[in-house]
Amino acid sequence: MHLTKFIKFLRFLPLMAINLYGLNVIANDSIEDKLQNVIRSETSYNDINELMQDHGVPGISLALIHDRRLYWTKGFGVKQASANKQTVASQKVDTETIFSVGSISKVGAAVVSLKQVDQGKIKLDADVNQYLTSWKVPQSRYNKVQPVTLKNILSHTAGFNVHGFADFQPGERIPKTLDILEGRYPAKNSEIELIFEPGSRYKYSGGGTTVQQMLLEDLLQKSFAELTQQHLFKPLGMNRSTYQNPLPKSLVNVAKAHDRRGKPRALPRGYEAMPEQAASGLWTTPTDLSKIIVSLMKSYDGDSNGFLSQNIVKKMMARVGPSEFGLGPVMVDKFTFQHGGSNDSYKAFFRGNLQTGNGYVIFTNGANGNALIKVLREVLEKLLNQKAAKLAP
Repeated sequence: MHLTKFIKFLRFLPLMAINLYGLNVIANDSIEDKLQNVIRSETSYNDINELMQDHGVPGISLALIHDRRLYWTKGFGVKQASANKQTVASQKVDTETIFSVGSISKVGAAVVSLKQVDQGKIKLDADVNQYLTSWKVPQSRYNKVQPVTLKNILSHTAGFNVHGFADFQPGERIPKTLDILEGRYPAKNSEIELIFEPGSRYKYSGGGTTVQQMLLEDLLQKSFAELTQQHLFKPLGMNRSTYQNPLPKSLVNVAKAHDRRGKPRALPRGYEAMPEQAASGLWTTPTDLSKIIVSLMKSYDGDSNGFLSQNIVKKMMARVGPSEFGLGPVMVDKFTFQHGGSNDSYKAFFRGNLQTGNGYVIFTNGANGNALIKVLREVLEKLLNQKAAKLAP
């Protein structure tokens, strides 16, 4: 190659799209510069590190989705805070670092469930007791006429109790799915039961999602961690994701847990376990989660590369009254879908827009992460909508 042409090629190289896990990601450091500029101009902080420090969050990981593809992803801060400066370099968060994402887990579980609907293994409006074998929804005055359906569970209109679950510390015994449903030690929750008639009103329920977990385990005759690996992660190429809790010791590059002041907790292991896997047990990266978001966008458009059928995603992305949820995600409006996640030491959030094909993902490893996410959501919204940013390559 002629020297002049080679120099021009090198100048162009940072703007080239590279293929990462099957998605086109722009290797362009200027996106980070634009992010920092929006933080300086729109908030009281000088940069993202000052923002993190002020909120006591040691590490975060971000992703931007633009035009139905993962556009940019970046990690900031450290996996675990340490007074030993020599260890800081090895503790840096990168795009491969996995985070606990709390109730975003429910969206992954919804996609797996709807895949079974697509394949004719489950009906959305059928009594879930038709598919449950290890446990049944107890008969009561609430489901005497109207049974619980998968549609009810996914939209949080099933009538189940138990909003969320307590995390498990290192050394604590881990309950099985049946223990959780029956409210039996070592589970920390009360028995999962109906408290109103299915479909009559909305009540967010991780307990209902655990019924969904049991349904999938009975239907597919595998543990939830195994079936999601087979029916979700492997098909979508999500190589840094798991529902296994506690995490296997072989899995490294994990964002560790911190309290509201940014101090390490859940020691010596460094993180809690979430055995209510479908409700709150997903560990993943923004890159991997973006694959679900992008696939849903493509499915909604009728793209043959979508993971689910267009018909089922259209149902997924429509509110089920009287809930604000569709079949898994919160529907902000006709096109905007999102979900947050909140475990003891990790806070997370994603948003996608079916019309524009844009979205973003925010993961944090601090108990005060929601306050940080509130600021970053506004920053990323402005960045995506800012014409001057010129995101398109």
